[in-house]
Amino acid sequence: MDLLIKSHKHYGSLLIALVLAVIVVTLLKGPKPVFQRIVAVLVDINLVVGLSVAWGSHKTFSLLHPLLALGAVGLLHASAKSDNAAKVIRCFSIALILLITAWAVHAQWGPDFLKNVWMVNFTGQSVPVAPVAQ
Repeated sequence: MDLLIKSHKHYGSLLIALVLAVIVVTLLKGPKPVFQRIVAVLVDINLVVGLSVAWGSHKTFSLLHPLLALGAVGLLHASAKSDNAAKVIRCFSIALILLITAWAVHAQWGPDFLKNVWMVNFTGQSVPVAPVAQ
């Protein structure tokens, strides 16, 4: 499981650079839908790896992290096929901010107001339920 955690972390850092690369390429040479779609799918893969880590590691994590990543994935796919440079730059820029914020949720350098918000743990154990009074 440690290998998956490390790969999710390092692969996520690479993806932030790739999202930034799409923005720069779009600014300099115009939209490249093939590159944009590849980056969107790579972010999808990291989202799935992250969810499998969350499910399998039984570590406590903030729900903000996957929700922000899911928002970024939605924006990336919304503009992945687009030839409209303004749309690509806008969506990929907002997705970049969301991905950096998702990273900051669990990073040491992240702001305190993002820490310990909506913490969950998939332990696989059933949660005891209080009996219903009749």
